[in-house]
Amino acid sequence: MMTMIDKRIINALLIVDIGVVVFCYLFGTRTWLINSQIGFVSSLLVVLASMHSYSKMVQRQVENAKPLDNEDDVLEKIEDPHEVFREDAESQEEDSRKEPKISVLESLKNSRASISFYRIGAYGVFALGFLYLSSNKIFHISSYFVGISLPIAVIVTLLFLKAKKGDV
Repeated sequence: MMTMIDKRIINALLIVDIGVVVFCYLFGTRTWLINSQIGFVSSLLVVLASMHSYSKMVQRQVENAKPLDNEDDVLEKIEDPHEVFREDAESQEEDSRKEPKISVLESLKNSRASISFYRIGAYGVFALGFLYLSSNKIFHISSYFVGISLPIAVIVTLLFLKAKKGDV
C-alpha cells in the first residue's frame, strides 16, 4: 500500500516527465528526447531503489531495537546531559561496558541497503543507458544531465516541502 507521499511523488514525476516529452517534441530534436528520457528513467530508478533500500534498512533496525531497560538512565541523561554530577566510579564502570567492535559479519548485515539487488539493478540500467547513447553516437550531455537531475530535484523538493509542513 502506497503512502500519500508516494502517490504525490509518482504524480509529480509523471507530470514532469510529460512536460519534458512535450518540450522535447515542440522545441527539441529526437536526440534531446532520447537522452532526456534515458537519463530521467535511469536516475529515477536509482533514486527509488535507494529510497526503498534505506527504508527497509531503517524498518529492520526499528524492529530489532532494544527497549530501554532502565528509565532512571533516561532521566539522568535528561537531568545531567553533560554528566557533570556523575561519580568517578560510575564513569569507570560505564567505560568498561562500552560497546564491542563490530565484526565483519555485522557490518555486512548493516550494509545491505548499499548492496541491495534493486540498487545494483538500477545502476546497471543507468550504465547501460549511458553506453547505449555513447555507442550509437547520440549522446547529448546537456539533455542527459537535465534528464538525470529532474527526478532528484522533484523528489527532494517534495520531501523538503513535506518536512517543512511537519508531516514527517
